[in-house]
Amino acid sequence: MILKVASRNIWRSKKRSAILMAAISLGLWAGIFLMAFYNGLIEQRINTAISSELSHLQIHHPTFRKEFESIYFLSNGKELLKSVAQHKNTKAATGRILVKGMIASPAGSSGVSIVGVLPAEENKVTNLQRKIRKGTYFESRKRNEILISERLRKKLRLDLKKKTVLTFQDVDGNLASAAFRVVGMYKTGNTAYDDATIFVPISTIDSLSGIKNTFNEIAVLLNSNKNLEQTQKELQQQFPQTEVKNWMEISPEIGLVVSFGTQMVIVIMGIILLALLFGIVNTMMMSVLERTYEIGMLLALGMNKFKIFTMIVAETFLLILAGCPLGISLAFITIAITDHYGIRFSELSDVYSSFGFDPVIYPKISAEQFGTIMLLVAITALVSSIFPARKAISLKPAESIKK
Repeated sequence: MILKVASRNIWRSKKRSAILMAAISLGLWAGIFLMAFYNGLIEQRINTAISSELSHLQIHHPTFRKEFESIYFLSNGKELLKSVAQHKNTKAATGRILVKGMIASPAGSSGVSIVGVLPAEENKVTNLQRKIRKGTYFESRKRNEILISERLRKKLRLDLKKKTVLTFQDVDGNLASAAFRVVGMYKTGNTAYDDATIFVPISTIDSLSGIKNTFNEIAVLLNSNKNLEQTQKELQQQFPQTEVKNWMEISPEIGLVVSFGTQMVIVIMGIILLALLFGIVNTMMMSVLERTYEIGMLLALGMNKFKIFTMIVAETFLLILAGCPLGISLAFITIAITDHYGIRFSELSDVYSSFGFDPVIYPKISAEQFGTIMLLVAITALVSSIFPARKAISLKPAESIKK
């Protein structure tokens, strides 16, 4: 009976109720889509970091990441790589030689991370060949080939088939230097990474660096990120003399962005619902004040205050629930369309790349996040109903029915 009366009461002022429902729908749509957009932004950044830069897991000498010196290499790198590649959760694995050095051309020089790669294996882990924008990917099998980024090419005024000189320290601390010919230029979604990373075949740098027949880094791409912790523990137990780190440990700033971003979106959703709360309270207070005589008569006829309180609460919930379906439907339709086609920020590609993000975002939302939003909506409905309901039961029948 109370629900029936409450459902009729919300339509007494159709325009006011319709406007409030529209506001609820738009607020809910904005909140859900904002969370989905941020999810897509973070997922894209994580996928880019894993597939292009970090991989799921990296294996090093325990001191390598602290000092980043060539002398800290894996003594049994080839055997270790073979064993890791055969793990049940491994999709692909590759070995690398990493050294810090300088790249120089007649136009200038720059500090870089020199990455010696196994071309075939590296391509399976990072799809490096697909990122080539000009030239080829170590196809000629000639010695002293080098891949540089397009940004580095502009900075050093290099071009295909031009020579550049790399200088770095070997394992004995001596300076090693050699000329390399540019065979290709790549581009990833991370400007900072492109500015400081060049690639050479491992066979051309192992003897120069003094790291022969082994590596100082093994990168592991897994079949699924769900197996990350389990695989990390298993590999660490299998190879206790090494350091096995996952992508969150290697790049903690990404993990921080994920955790901070989730909290930020919830805060923004809370702000949207808080704004709606004031609108709902205002509407329901107006409704109660307009019905002072009616409520006073109900109290005078013996209707207890609990039923009056329940009626106002029910009206508020029904008003909010009436606006939810449209907002939820709009949100999921928008998410479905944008997830299929992507949201492109082509004009801001350089800005996004400078922070390591791709300019194409595919919004997504999880069931858990949707549940959190619905919980916040329910809390908003409950809180916004308390003040009008308390106002209604505080009315004095004798004064309310006076004309």
